[in-house]
Amino acid sequence: MLMPIVAFFEVKLRNRIIAILVAYLVAVVPLFAVLFFFFNQSRILFGELPSIRDKLSNVATRFMEWFNQQFNLDPETSSNWISENLLTAIDIPIGLLEESFQSGTSIIANIILIILITYFMLLYRTAFKNFVLSQINPIYRKNTEQLFEQLQKLVKRYMIGQGLVIIILGLLIGSGLWIIGVPYPFFWGFLAGFLELIPYVGTTIGAILPFTYMLIAADTLWQPWAVLAWYIVVQQLEGNLISPNVMGASIKINPLFIIIGLFLGAFIWGISGMVLALPILAISKEVFRSFDVLAPISYLMEDGLSRKSDIFLEKFDKDENRFFRLFFKDKNEK
Repeated sequence: MLMPIVAFFEVKLRNRIIAILVAYLVAVVPLFAVLFFFFNQSRILFGELPSIRDKLSNVATRFMEWFNQQFNLDPETSSNWISENLLTAIDIPIGLLEESFQSGTSIIANIILIILITYFMLLYRTAFKNFVLSQINPIYRKNTEQLFEQLQKLVKRYMIGQGLVIIILGLLIGSGLWIIGVPYPFFWGFLAGFLELIPYVGTTIGAILPFTYMLIAADTLWQPWAVLAWYIVVQQLEGNLISPNVMGASIKINPLFIIIGLFLGAFIWGISGMVLALPILAISKEVFRSFDVLAPISYLMEDGLSRKSDIFLEKFDKDENRFFRLFFKDKNEK
């Protein structure tokens, strides 16, 4: 993401170090502004949770009073059950959320470490590139440089496209939640936009959080269900209209590989691995397509695989495309 910005300022300023620092100001400062926005909004939100807990306690108490009257139960026993079980269960997710945001110190430390590593990668990027090229046969160096350019364009398109999708979803969801009457609508909207970085999982969490919040905080029953309905509508728009036009077809990966990528990413790197799963899959698909023996795998990863089932026998039924030849030698070969 930073490399094109650094390259632009390097031409203007004639100094790589200064260009890197200016690129950080252009790209990283807005990132910290976004983090501050979420931190400030979440602080206010969690500050109101005790009152929400009391409200839920009153609702549960009134419900149990009605329940006791209908089934002739002991009120004292029911009250003790509420205090010992229901409210204790409510404290668990609230405590987990508070602990997650209180771990901001480690997050900031990791961000600083990433900035330092990225700085040196940008500073030494020409040396890294030349080192890789020196390890490749001169016959293939031109193709390798073209692959580097394709990957750079792919990553640039992914980052710009994902940024636009986050902004569109944040404004779209936030506006809908504002009309419904949800507190802090654009906090929830942009939170859902950023969670969209994690396919499927992030989308589900982005809808469940405000839905659960409104179940607790809303005075009416229609508001939480309206929130859920609006998320479903926006998700359909995002999947069928927004992402295909903004991100482009080259980023599309079929759901099976996305699920496998999310599982492996979570197993290796946790949440960071889940965020990186989709771009890594898109990059891998582009790399595989550059090699005859791996090209069929790149098409196997594409979206709409069920409509392209015949492509493997029609296009890749050749010796140079047979992946398993890497592992099994033909008996007729000497």
